Amino acid sequence: MPNGILRNGSRGDGVKQLHRVLNAVYFKCGAVDGILGPKTVDAIRRFQMVYLPYEVDGVYGPNTRKKLQAVLKSKGY
Repeated sequence: MPNGILRNGSRGDGVKQLHRVLNAVYFKCGAVDGILGPKTVDAIRRFQMVYLPYEVDGVYGPNTRKKLQAVLKSKGY
C-alpha cells in the first residue's frame, strides 16, 4: 500500500500499487500503468463514495489509505 498523497497526474510505483489494490477490491481503474489519470481518480471517488462518503475528492491520502487497507484485509488479502 503506497504512502503519501497521490492525485491526478501522479506517476510511479506507488500508483501501480494503488492500481493493483483498487482492482483487487473491485473498484476497477484500468491498466496498471503507473499513471494516476481520470480512470484512477474515478475509481478512488467510487471507493470514497462507498467507504468515506464525507471525503469524496478523488485524492489518495491518509484516510483513503487506511480504509483501503482495512477493506483489502477484510477481503482476505
